[in-house]
Amino acid sequence: MTILVAVKKNDRVFVGADRITTFGSEYATDLVGSCKIMKLKHGYLATSGYTLLDNIIEHLHENRKELLDSELKTRSQVFQFFLSLYGELKDNYTLIDAGKDTYAGIYNVFLLVTPTSIFGVSNNLSVHEYERYAAKGAGSDYSMGALYALYDIMDDGHELTRVALEAACHYSIYCKEPIDILEVRQEDFQVSRSGKHKPAKKFLTTHGNKSGLAKYSLVQKKEIARNLTRRTDTKAKKRKPKTS
Repeated sequence: MTILVAVKKNDRVFVGADRITTFGSEYATDLVGSCKIMKLKHGYLATSGYTLLDNIIEHLHENRKELLDSELKTRSQVFQFFLSLYGELKDNYTLIDAGKDTYAGIYNVFLLVTPTSIFGVSNNLSVHEYERYAAKGAGSDYSMGALYALYDIMDDGHELTRVALEAACHYSIYCKEPIDILEVRQEDFQVSRSGKHKPAKKFLTTHGNKSGLAKYSLVQKKEIARNLTRRTDTKAKKRKPKTS
């Protein structure tokens, strides 16, 4: 199981995921290459579901890169990428058609993130673009609640991503730290990394333990409180009836 979170804040985009991998009743968080964020030519892909998808993306990087070359600028281009990926899974990998669903089923869910956009992809391949933030996978309800509460009062997209991931790790038995967070920057895609399907370690920030807002200074906490007060006052003014 997995929690995936993406946040767009102040014209910066972040994506993050936990590292738990389950094997029936067992789990591991220290597997080699366990970061769940995968690099395409023009974006990062994170998935929740069968870990076989990680093997497949790695294999495609090494053997058939043209499938991964979509520009991913629009929802249509993202949809086309997943249609092509679905066809590849059917033709050359282990995906089978069980004949139970009307539409294609890929069994996993995804966040596909570019330097400017956040796309969510459901297991029936439907694609949606998110304006501010998104969460997929186990514990996503907890992450979305944290993002709803904090997005307008915290300015740091990295910290919003971290707290949202930690919320899922704290409350869902299927999510567990360490968590990886990456800022998605255009310069990350200007250098080809042949055969490498994971982000370079220098671009990743990994948090080993949950810290919530405990590490924040008193000044930072007061600023968050002031932002919350301003937000509450603004909403109250909007609700106040006009007098004639």
